[in-house]
Amino acid sequence: MANPPPKPSEITQKIHSSDEDYIEIADKVRTGEYFREARKMYDLAIHDPMAERYVFVFLTALSLLTLLIAFSAAQSLYPLKSDVPLIFDTNNVMEDLPRIQKLQKNKEDPASEAALRFMVKHYVEIREQYDIATFDRDVNGVKSQSSDEVDREFRGMISQQNPQGPISQYQRHSKRRIVIISTKRLLDSMEVIFDAYVESKTDIKKSRFRANIAFKYSGIELDEKGKKVKPVSFLVTKYHSKRLQDAK
Repeated sequence: MANPPPKPSEITQKIHSSDEDYIEIADKVRTGEYFREARKMYDLAIHDPMAERYVFVFLTALSLLTLLIAFSAAQSLYPLKSDVPLIFDTNNVMEDLPRIQKLQKNKEDPASEAALRFMVKHYVEIREQYDIATFDRDVNGVKSQSSDEVDREFRGMISQQNPQGPISQYQRHSKRRIVIISTKRLLDSMEVIFDAYVESKTDIKKSRFRANIAFKYSGIELDEKGKKVKPVSFLVTKYHSKRLQDAK
Protein backbone atom coordinates (compact mmCIF):
# COMPACT_ATOMS: atom_id res chain seq x y z
CA MET A 1 0.00 0.00 0.00
CA ALA A 2 1.16 3.54 -0.74
CA ASN A 3 1.90 5.83 2.15
CA PRO A 4 -0.90 8.30 2.89
CA PRO A 5 -0.16 11.93 2.02
CA PRO A 6 1.04 14.11 4.92
CA LYS A 7 -1.48 16.15 6.70
CA PRO A 8 -1.48 19.95 6.30
CA SER A 9 -0.64 20.35 10.01
CA GLU A 10 2.52 18.22 9.65
CA ILE A 11 3.66 20.24 6.64
CA THR A 12 3.16 23.45 8.58
CA GLN A 13 5.26 22.11 11.52
CA LYS A 14 8.15 21.15 9.21
CA ILE A 15 8.11 24.58 7.59
CA HIS A 16 8.19 26.28 10.98
CA SER A 17 11.10 24.03 12.21
CA SER A 18 13.10 24.72 9.02
CA ASP A 19 12.53 28.45 9.41
CA GLU A 20 13.72 28.25 12.99
CA ASP A 21 16.84 26.33 11.93
CA TYR A 22 17.62 28.90 9.27
CA ILE A 23 17.08 31.72 11.72
CA GLU A 24 19.34 30.02 14.28
CA ILE A 25 22.05 29.45 11.65
CA ALA A 26 21.72 33.05 10.46
CA ASP A 27 22.12 34.30 14.03
CA LYS A 28 25.22 32.13 14.50
CA VAL A 29 26.67 33.40 11.22
CA ARG A 30 25.98 36.98 12.23
CA THR A 31 27.57 36.53 15.65
CA GLY A 32 30.46 34.38 14.35
CA GLU A 33 29.51 31.36 16.47
CA TYR A 34 28.91 29.30 13.33
CA PHE A 35 32.48 29.72 12.18
CA ARG A 36 33.86 28.99 15.64
CA GLU A 37 31.89 25.76 15.79
CA ALA A 38 33.04 24.88 12.28
CA ARG A 39 36.67 25.45 13.32
CA LYS A 40 36.21 23.27 16.38
CA MET A 41 34.71 20.49 14.24
CA TYR A 42 37.61 20.84 11.76
CA ASP A 43 40.17 20.68 14.58
CA LEU A 44 38.43 17.64 16.04
CA ALA A 45 38.22 15.84 12.69
CA ILE A 46 41.55 16.86 11.12
CA HIS A 47 44.06 18.51 13.48
CA ASP A 48 43.67 16.25 16.53
CA PRO A 49 44.32 12.97 14.62
CA MET A 50 47.33 14.60 12.88
CA ALA A 51 48.75 15.72 16.22
CA GLU A 52 48.30 12.23 17.64
CA ARG A 53 50.12 10.78 14.61
CA TYR A 54 53.05 13.17 15.13
CA VAL A 55 53.23 12.13 18.80
CA PHE A 56 53.28 8.46 17.80
CA VAL A 57 55.95 9.11 15.16
CA PHE A 58 58.07 10.99 17.71
CA LEU A 59 57.74 8.20 20.29
CA THR A 60 58.64 5.60 17.66
CA ALA A 61 61.72 7.56 16.59
CA LEU A 62 62.75 8.02 20.23
CA SER A 63 62.34 4.27 20.85
CA LEU A 64 64.45 3.41 17.80
CA LEU A 65 67.17 5.84 18.90
CA THR A 66 67.19 4.32 22.39
CA LEU A 67 67.45 0.83 20.89
CA LEU A 68 70.33 1.93 18.65
CA ILE A 69 72.24 3.46 21.59
CA ALA A 70 71.68 0.35 23.72
CA PHE A 71 72.86 -1.93 20.90
CA SER A 72 75.96 0.22 20.33
CA ALA A 73 76.76 0.18 24.05
CA ALA A 74 76.39 -3.61 24.17
CA GLN A 75 78.64 -4.02 21.12
CA SER A 76 81.33 -1.89 22.75
CA LEU A 77 81.63 -4.47 25.56
CA TYR A 78 82.86 -7.13 23.13
CA PRO A 79 85.15 -8.90 22.91
CA LEU A 80 85.03 -9.66 26.63
CA LYS A 81 88.64 -10.85 26.48
CA SER A 82 91.02 -8.77 24.41
CA ASP A 83 94.71 -9.26 23.71
CA VAL A 84 96.97 -6.67 25.30
CA PRO A 85 100.27 -6.10 23.47
CA LEU A 86 103.42 -6.37 25.57
CA ILE A 87 106.48 -4.31 24.71
CA PHE A 88 109.89 -5.41 26.00
CA ASP A 89 113.51 -4.74 25.18
CA THR A 90 115.68 -7.50 23.78
CA ASN A 91 119.17 -7.83 22.46
CA ASN A 92 118.55 -11.06 20.56
CA VAL A 93 115.00 -11.66 19.38
CA MET A 94 115.68 -15.28 18.43
CA GLU A 95 116.82 -16.12 21.95
CA ASP A 96 114.11 -14.19 23.82
CA LEU A 97 111.12 -15.38 21.80
CA PRO A 98 109.13 -18.10 23.62
CA ARG A 99 109.53 -21.60 22.24
CA ILE A 100 107.92 -24.93 23.03
CA GLN A 101 110.51 -27.38 24.29
CA LYS A 102 110.18 -31.02 25.23
CA LEU A 103 110.80 -31.50 28.96
CA GLN A 104 111.21 -35.26 28.90
CA LYS A 105 114.73 -36.39 28.06
CA ASN A 106 113.48 -39.83 27.06
CA LYS A 107 110.21 -41.76 26.93
CA GLU A 108 110.91 -43.50 30.25
CA ASP A 109 111.29 -40.17 32.03
CA PRO A 110 108.08 -39.54 34.07
CA ALA A 111 106.23 -36.39 33.02
CA SER A 112 105.83 -35.33 36.65
CA GLU A 113 109.60 -35.49 37.26
CA ALA A 114 110.34 -33.67 34.01
CA ALA A 115 108.00 -30.84 35.02
CA LEU A 116 109.59 -30.70 38.49
CA ARG A 117 113.07 -30.49 37.02
CA PHE A 118 111.96 -27.63 34.76
CA MET A 119 110.41 -25.67 37.65
CA VAL A 120 113.52 -26.14 39.82
CA LYS A 121 115.78 -24.94 37.00
CA HIS A 122 113.56 -21.93 36.40
CA TYR A 123 113.53 -21.07 40.11
CA VAL A 124 117.32 -21.20 40.31
CA GLU A 125 117.66 -19.02 37.22
CA ILE A 126 115.33 -16.22 38.34
CA ARG A 127 116.78 -16.31 41.87
CA GLU A 128 120.47 -16.29 40.94
CA GLN A 129 120.50 -14.14 37.82
CA TYR A 130 120.64 -10.34 37.94
CA ASP A 131 119.60 -7.77 35.37
CA ILE A 132 118.33 -4.37 36.45
CA ALA A 133 115.81 -4.45 33.56
CA THR A 134 114.14 -7.66 34.82
CA PHE A 135 114.99 -7.45 38.52
CA ASP A 136 111.45 -6.70 39.79
CA ARG A 137 109.96 -9.46 37.65
CA ASP A 138 112.48 -12.00 38.96
CA VAL A 139 111.89 -10.96 42.58
CA ASN A 140 108.13 -11.40 42.18
CA GLY A 141 108.71 -14.79 40.55
CA VAL A 142 110.82 -15.98 43.49
CA LYS A 143 108.24 -14.70 45.99
CA SER A 144 105.37 -16.54 44.29
CA GLN A 145 107.21 -19.89 44.56
CA SER A 146 108.83 -19.52 47.99
CA SER A 147 107.65 -20.15 51.53
CA ASP A 148 107.55 -17.18 53.89
CA GLU A 149 110.85 -18.18 55.50
CA VAL A 150 112.66 -18.56 52.17
CA ASP A 151 111.17 -15.31 50.88
CA ARG A 152 112.37 -13.37 53.96
CA GLU A 153 115.85 -14.82 53.57
CA PHE A 154 115.91 -13.95 49.88
CA ARG A 155 114.77 -10.35 50.45
CA GLY A 156 117.44 -9.90 53.11
CA MET A 157 120.04 -11.18 50.65
CA ILE A 158 119.03 -8.78 47.85
CA SER A 159 118.60 -5.79 50.18
CA GLN A 160 120.57 -2.67 49.31
CA GLN A 161 121.94 -2.71 52.87
CA ASN A 162 123.63 -6.06 52.16
CA PRO A 163 127.12 -5.33 50.71
CA GLN A 164 127.25 -8.87 49.28
CA GLY A 165 123.87 -8.54 47.59
CA PRO A 166 123.49 -8.23 43.82
CA ILE A 167 122.27 -4.63 43.93
CA SER A 168 125.31 -3.49 45.88
CA GLN A 169 127.73 -5.47 43.71
CA TYR A 170 126.35 -5.08 40.19
CA GLN A 171 123.99 -2.09 40.23
CA ARG A 172 123.58 -0.99 36.62
CA HIS A 173 127.08 -1.67 35.33
CA SER A 174 127.00 -5.50 35.41
CA LYS A 175 124.72 -8.45 34.75
CA ARG A 176 124.71 -11.97 36.16
CA ARG A 177 123.72 -14.76 33.78
CA ILE A 178 122.96 -18.32 34.89
CA VAL A 179 123.54 -21.54 32.93
CA ILE A 180 122.26 -24.80 34.45
CA ILE A 181 124.81 -27.62 34.14
CA SER A 182 123.07 -30.56 35.81
CA THR A 183 120.32 -31.58 38.22
CA LYS A 184 120.22 -34.50 40.63
CA ARG A 185 117.06 -35.74 42.33
CA LEU A 186 117.49 -36.50 46.02
CA LEU A 187 114.96 -37.97 48.44
CA ASP A 188 113.01 -34.80 49.24
CA SER A 189 115.14 -32.18 47.50
CA MET A 190 117.15 -31.54 44.35
CA GLU A 191 120.76 -30.62 43.74
CA VAL A 192 121.50 -28.18 40.93
CA ILE A 193 124.95 -27.38 39.51
CA PHE A 194 125.08 -24.10 37.62
CA ASP A 195 127.57 -21.59 36.24
CA ALA A 196 127.22 -17.88 36.96
CA TYR A 197 128.65 -15.37 34.46
CA VAL A 198 129.12 -11.84 35.73
CA GLU A 199 129.30 -9.63 32.65
CA SER A 200 130.63 -6.07 32.92
CA LYS A 201 131.84 -3.63 30.30
CA THR A 202 135.46 -4.79 30.71
CA ASP A 203 135.38 -8.54 31.38
CA ILE A 204 133.35 -11.67 32.19
CA LYS A 205 133.84 -13.65 35.40
CA LYS A 206 132.65 -17.24 35.65
CA SER A 207 131.95 -19.18 38.84
CA ARG A 208 130.43 -22.59 39.47
CA PHE A 209 127.87 -23.12 42.22
CA ARG A 210 125.87 -25.91 43.77
CA ALA A 211 122.35 -25.25 45.03
CA ASN A 212 120.29 -27.56 47.23
CA ILE A 213 116.56 -27.00 47.08
CA ALA A 214 113.88 -28.55 49.28
CA PHE A 215 110.30 -28.16 48.07
CA LYS A 216 106.69 -29.21 48.23
CA TYR A 217 105.46 -30.54 44.92
CA SER A 218 101.99 -31.87 44.13
CA GLY A 219 103.01 -33.69 40.98
CA ILE A 220 100.97 -34.04 37.81
CA GLU A 221 97.62 -35.72 38.38
CA LEU A 222 94.46 -36.06 36.34
CA ASP A 223 91.03 -35.24 37.70
CA GLU A 224 88.39 -37.85 38.49
CA LYS A 225 87.20 -37.94 34.89
CA GLY A 226 90.78 -38.33 33.69
CA LYS A 227 90.48 -35.60 31.06
CA LYS A 228 92.12 -32.57 32.67
CA VAL A 229 95.29 -32.06 34.67
CA LYS A 230 94.80 -30.80 38.21
CA PRO A 231 96.52 -27.50 39.10
CA VAL A 232 100.19 -28.13 39.89
CA SER A 233 101.64 -26.59 43.05
CA PHE A 234 105.37 -26.00 43.63
CA LEU A 235 106.75 -24.29 46.74
CA VAL A 236 110.38 -24.00 47.78
CA THR A 237 110.79 -24.56 51.53
CA LYS A 238 114.61 -24.40 51.80
CA TYR A 239 117.33 -23.01 49.55
CA HIS A 240 121.09 -23.04 49.98
CA SER A 241 123.81 -22.33 47.41
CA LYS A 242 127.59 -22.77 47.67
CA ARG A 243 130.41 -21.58 45.44
CA LEU A 244 132.48 -24.49 44.14
CA GLN A 245 135.15 -22.79 42.03
CA ASP A 246 136.01 -19.68 40.06
CA ALA A 247 137.20 -19.68 36.47
CA LYS A 248 138.18 -17.04 33.96
